[in-house]
Amino acid sequence: MKTALIALFLLYGIPLWRLRYQWRSTVYRRTDWQINILPWFGHDIAALFTNRYFRDAAERAMARKFRLYLTGYLALLALILWGPIR
Repeated sequence: MKTALIALFLLYGIPLWRLRYQWRSTVYRRTDWQINILPWFGHDIAALFTNRYFRDAAERAMARKFRLYLTGYLALLALILWGPIR
């Protein structure tokens, strides 16, 4: 069962790459591919808890989607690490 959860975790993480690119592109106002590898996290963490980096309704909707997806991702990780399933 745990192997199936790990496989689900990996599959669930694939769309997270695209969402993260959209998230960082919006927060840092850059569109180049290097935004995914730059080690800047201050604005990312602030944007998780505020809406100050999102200017219009579409950006705020994307932020909500990213936050919800990230919550599910972290919940699945917690289930794998500390869940009752062996």
